[in-house]
Order: sequence, then structure tokens, then C-alpha cells
Amino acid sequence: MHIPNALISLLPLGLLAVAVRLPAPSGPYNVGFTQHIFNHSTPNDPTPGPGTSYLTSIFYPTRSSLAPNTSVPYFDPTSAAIWGEVFNILPADLESLETTLQWQAPLLSAKDDVERVKDRPTLVFSPGGGMNAAYFTSLLSDLASQGYTVLALDHPGEAPYLPLPYGNPGVVGWDIYMPYSDALIVEIYQFRRADMLHLLGPSGFPALVETYGAYFNTEAYGAFGHSIGGATATGAMDRNRNIIAGFNIDGGLFGDSVNASMHGRPYFMTMNPNHLAQDADSWPAFATRYYNESKTAPGWLDWTTVEGSAHLAFSDVALWVELLPQIPNTTAQVDLGNVTGTRMDSLLKSYAGAFWEFVRGGEYDGKLLDGEVEEWPEVVFNARVRSNGTQGY
Repeated sequence: MHIPNALISLLPLGLLAVAVRLPAPSGPYNVGFTQHIFNHSTPNDPTPGPGTSYLTSIFYPTRSSLAPNTSVPYFDPTSAAIWGEVFNILPADLESLETTLQWQAPLLSAKDDVERVKDRPTLVFSPGGGMNAAYFTSLLSDLASQGYTVLALDHPGEAPYLPLPYGNPGVVGWDIYMPYSDALIVEIYQFRRADMLHLLGPSGFPALVETYGAYFNTEAYGAFGHSIGGATATGAMDRNRNIIAGFNIDGGLFGDSVNASMHGRPYFMTMNPNHLAQDADSWPAFATRYYNESKTAPGWLDWTTVEGSAHLAFSDVALWVELLPQIPNTTAQVDLGNVTGTRMDSLLKSYAGAFWEFVRGGEYDGKLLDGEVEEWPEVVFNARVRSNGTQGY
């Protein structure tokens, strides 16, 4: 793990940092948050981590009101130093980011609230490669505020540093600048998929829900992810029919996810304009196969491009760079495109929210899901597949 001395020496300046809050969730509920470490061994784990467990962060709706200065911290000091170097942001400024998450806030208790949310699919999220799930907090919080239970997975040892709850020591992982070979990417996909399938299996989330007597849905799931997390969600869908829909956020398909069959389950894929320069084959082949399957079976697929975006703009990273000051006379070393962080944040929340609302059987927002709209001119539709036919493919 590489933490530059120059950045460490700047940490005392954090006393001057002013708290900056992520965009507020848009739903009717506040957001509770808890974490659980599941025991699950990864054979021949390639990471520096123990290979014996994974961390699940649980976002859920609550009616509890957030008290001042009690939200779940966004950054821990070690991670802030690591990621601050990449984006030329003082660690103290990254630590100043605030969430609206409430640690282990009470579950919904009013009968009307419980009835409204208990049958929504539980959404399972896998982050981009080498990234902590926490760096997608804005989107995950927003979905929870809409009434969904959201599970986000972290594999200890993959990200440069992963803080663990309940007094457990954090886990140091691969260096943030480590290059990824094609073979290693497939290995990452395989242990990510194994973690997700274990989480949805009898000894994972269902057992945890039974232990605590919660109303969370353990019969129907939605799977989604960013980058390699998109492949994780797709591969898990191929092996678990309780996953009723998938959302791939700018993620190429790897390993056996390339040939995953959706059996007509809804699938949304969105990418940056340069995606096909690195992944010329997997998305077009997937969409073609889905289209061919839809001729004889139900089907629903959207494939969009967000013009002006870049790969990391689909995460909270673009918000860090927009909302926080950079170290003077420096620029971010990673391309985030020319769409602002707050606009990308609103855009992704809008489309993800509309998609999951459709999946759960709620109101269908054809304005967003069926083609280009004036509100989001940067969203271009590459393909739409519908049951027993196609529109715009």
C-alpha cells in the first residue's frame, strides 16, 4: 500500500476542513446502515486478504431522524490518504465528507410502511475493481430512501484498504496503482461472483434476516454493479434465478458472465462513450444474444451511453472532485469526463430509480426507459429490446 509522506505531512491541515455533505437522498425515507462480516472461504484467493470472509454493508429505509454530527463517516483516515493522492485532494478534505447514513437506525415499524417496502426486491451491489463499496454511497443511499434494502459487498484484500466494523482491524490490499492482467480480472470476477452467490444462499443474507426477524425480502433480488461489479451481477444472475433483474454500470463482461443467459429477465446497461474502445465485443454480443432470445421468450433490455461521461464518473469520485478543493496547482490524474459530479449523480439516480421501480412492478416511466428525453440529452439509446420483438436495435 502506497501512502506518500508528502500527503501524510499535510494531515494536520484537516483541522481547517469544513464538512461537506453528499447530495441528499431523494426518497421519502431516511437511511439506516449496518454491516455484517460473513464467513466464506475463497479457494486460492489471489488478494493479500485472508480469503475467509467478505463484508456486506446494508442500507435500508428508516423513519428515524438524523441527529446533528451522528452520521456514519464516509472516509477513514487511511483510505483518505490513499485516494487523496490520486485526485490531489487533501486527506482531511476527503474526511470532511459527510453521509446521511444512520448507524443501526430502527427499521420501519408502521404497518403501512412495512407493507409498502417488504415485497420490493432486495438489491445487491458489487463495486468497481479495487474500489470500496462505500464510494457509491450516494446512489446506494438514494435507493434505500426509495424503500429498497441494498446490500453492498466488499472482498477484503482487493481494495487498497478496507476498514472493518466492530473493532476488527482494517485489511490492507493491493496497491492502488497495481496493473490488472486479463487473467487476474477473471479471478476477481470469480471470487466476486462466489461472494454474491454465497450472500444470497441459505447461510448468507436469508440466515441473517431470520436471526433478527427483519422483514427484508429474501425471495427476490436485483443485482447491479459498476465496472467488474457489472460482470459480477450478470454472472450471479446466470446461476441464481431469484435474481429477477440486472443493472450493469459501465462494466465489461468477463469469465463465464460473457455467456450468461438472462431468460428474459430485465437488464439495463449504461456506459461511457469510450467503453467499446476497451470492450469491443462483450456488450454487443450480449445484446445480440438477448435480442435473439427475446424472439421466443419475454425480454426487456435497455442499452444507453452517457455522452461526456468517463468510467469513474459513475461513482462518487466525481462528487469528491466537484465538491472538494484540490491541492493548489494540481489536477486530478484520472479522467472523469466533462459531466459534473452532481449531474451524473442525479442522472444515475433517475435511471436506476426508474428501472428498479419498473422491476418491482411499480409505475413504468416510459419517458426515461424508452428513449431520449429533453431532461437528459446526454443519454443516448443504443438498443432497446422488448418482449417478442425489438424497438430501436
